[in-house]
Amino acid sequence: MVNRLVLWVILIFLLAGCSFLPTYIVNEINMAQGVGYDLSKKNEIKGTFVFSTFKKDKSYTEAKTNFGLSSKEIRTKISNETRFPIVSGQMRIQLFGKSLAKKGINDLVDTFNRDPSIGSLVQLGIVDGDPHEMLQMKNFKNENISIYIQEMLNQNMQFGNIPQTDLQTFLFQYYQKGQDPYLPLIKKDDDNIKIIGMAILKDDRYIFPLFWKDLFIFKCLVDKYRHGMHQFILKNGDRVLLDNLASKAKYKVITRKGKPEFTINLKLKTRLQEFSSPRKEWVKINKKEIQKEIERQLENNAIKIIRQFQHYGVDPIGFGAKYKEHNRGFHEKKWNSLYPSTNVQVNVMVNIKQTGTVD
Repeated sequence: MVNRLVLWVILIFLLAGCSFLPTYIVNEINMAQGVGYDLSKKNEIKGTFVFSTFKKDKSYTEAKTNFGLSSKEIRTKISNETRFPIVSGQMRIQLFGKSLAKKGINDLVDTFNRDPSIGSLVQLGIVDGDPHEMLQMKNFKNENISIYIQEMLNQNMQFGNIPQTDLQTFLFQYYQKGQDPYLPLIKKDDDNIKIIGMAILKDDRYIFPLFWKDLFIFKCLVDKYRHGMHQFILKNGDRVLLDNLASKAKYKVITRKGKPEFTINLKLKTRLQEFSSPRKEWVKINKKEIQKEIERQLENNAIKIIRQFQHYGVDPIGFGAKYKEHNRGFHEKKWNSLYPSTNVQVNVMVNIKQTGTVD
């Protein structure tokens, strides 16, 4: 009896709490679905909000821009120019220009994170150019550009070479000791929008880009990789297009003379999609030789980008976090001094399915 009484009291409080949540009529709000930030000439933040308004049976997309020292100030100024209040419950994408990202983006991201109406799966991205120009592209006037960019990023993460990122992933990597975040790098290309690579960050500051040629191995190292294709050019000129069915990277850490050493064992299960040869004859595919050469290419490519990360002092792979798991006396400052010269070995094993004789 007492338990039932307690349950009823809890339910009453929950229902009462729901009454304090704001309610809106859909055609009396501006539903923000995208926002872009960059630095202005006056060292203020230039913010552009993209929102949908509803009239009868149709929805319209509108973009408004203003300036301020914080996202809240910008939003307030934009609200002063709109008929209806701006709400963020349907936010899809948050973009940052490179000039702003070089100075740090966490203050703006943190504001989003503190808004209870915004979901954690909002996509973040760095724009090589002006986010304002991208969000106001005329050829997207009849299409919701915020949803378009979000879906473009999502499908490339699911079926392409872009590793999984979103608001929640960024915050986890940012606050975790021993790892730095990475975000998609996108660009306005005439009347199109395209992904050109990944932006590698130090804490919340943009450092340098990682372009398409390096994204296949990067995703294999940081993410569970399925459904992505990559072309390899062999020494004899043959071209091999592989569809990655599954990848698994295992990290082994040992300490020698007070210094960590890493071994990465990467296994790839792939399917041959295309094979072309400059030789004008029937070619029988030598699977073992192709596998060995691709393994060497991937090992060399992995070491190349890891050394690049060490050179810039960034750790998107999370070597520091992995070292911390095996070292109770982990000190971040000491690790930062060890990281640039830390020895990393990469072993790749490629298994190719479906081969035959091709022209």
